[in-house]
This record gives sequence, structure tokens and C-alpha cells, in this order.
Amino acid sequence: MKKVLIIIMIIAILSIGAVSFASGFNRDNIDKDNYSRMIDLAKENGFSEVAIAIEDRDFDSMDDFMNNMSEEDYEKMIDIMSNNGHKGMANRMKLIGREKMIEMHNSMGGAQACHNNR
Repeated sequence: MKKVLIIIMIIAILSIGAVSFASGFNRDNIDKDNYSRMIDLAKENGFSEVAIAIEDRDFDSMDDFMNNMSEEDYEKMIDIMSNNGHKGMANRMKLIGREKMIEMHNSMGGAQACHNNR
């Protein structure tokens, strides 16, 4: 009985953690001015191809970039975000790592789901 109770408690804690983690992403919704600033930052920091893909709503190119980004690019993105007012998102990206971020991006519908409302 104790084992069952412990398992239920672990599942509850993990579920609460997952919901809390996901709601953090919702709090970081970016308004149009910040969205434009994000594109400018990408261009200024060597990510001009993906910035242009975002501007052109080229979801296939965005997904291609996301699925093939190097660890170095991922760390560079974290640094850019951290140094430009998005420390919360940068910390979450650092916490889950590149592979899990790519997996999460794809499981949420990829670039089209993330950028289609712009």
C-alpha cells in the first residue's frame, strides 16, 4: 500500500511540475513589438536565415533550423535570450536541453503552431 501511495504522489508531483513548466511558456507570450525585436536580435546575432524564415512565415525552414541546430547554436540562443530580457525562457531552455526542446517544439506542432498567429 505504501508503494502505491508513493507512486501516486510521484505522479502528482511530476504532473504539477509539467503543468507549471508549460504555464511558464504561456507567460512568456511575446507581443508584436517584442516579436519584431526577437527577429532583429536573431539577425544581429548570426541567425538571419531563420529570422527571414520567421518574417516570411516559412514554417518548413523554421522547422528545418530547429531540428538541425547545433549545441553551439542552442547555447548561443540561450545567451542572447538571457542578455535581452528573456532570462526565464533562457533558464527553461538550459534546464531541458536542446534535444528535449526540439522534441517539445515538434510535439506542440512545430513552427506553424508556434508562429501561425503572428
